[in-house]
Amino acid sequence: MKANEAPERIILSADRDTQIINDEWVVNDYTDNIKIEYIRTDAFIEKACEFIEQNITGYIDVTHKGGEENIILQSEFIEDFKNYIKEK
Repeated sequence: MKANEAPERIILSADRDTQIINDEWVVNDYTDNIKIEYIRTDAFIEKACEFIEQNITGYIDVTHKGGEENIILQSEFIEDFKNYIKEK
């Protein structure tokens, strides 16, 4: 399975009473079991960057730069964040 064909997340579940982990993973788990989720790194980074892009101006005031420079600063910040997260 290629990376772009892999599910965004997989879920392992453990029995709530015994806490024994089931020996198979699923994409959706609708049981009442304890859930352990693994998320693809690229999907996690993309989701985090999407949140930052949509919400950064509500947390950080970059309006003092004015004009198109705000967009450049935001884009640079998001790109630097991506690179930082990808580092080991």
